[in-house]
Amino acid sequence: MFELPDYEIIVWIVWNKFGEKLKKELFSSIDKMPYESVEYQGVLAIHWDFNTWDEAVNSGKRVERFIDNPNLIYLKASNRNDENASVVYKDERPVKKSIQTDRTGKNLTSH
Repeated sequence: MFELPDYEIIVWIVWNKFGEKLKKELFSSIDKMPYESVEYQGVLAIHWDFNTWDEAVNSGKRVERFIDNPNLIYLKASNRNDENASVVYKDERPVKKSIQTDRTGKNLTSH
């Protein structure tokens, strides 16, 4: 059974010709190949695993220079042992607006 790594860098990029260039730049900035790379609905999600938290944070700092690139949607150094230690460098993922209702089904969401 596959187990998620304790320490990783997670990146989401818009998958177009500019995203392809960004992917190459990211790969040249991190000294190892990702353990997962999946394209879904125009977004490429890339995951790198690391043996230590310091390795993950240092790799995050190396790719932090790309946060102003509009094709970079999400960049996170994830620590599964201590989620409070995780570092989100950028998060521009689209968020679905939730609608809150009371017990009768009346919409309570502000307009």
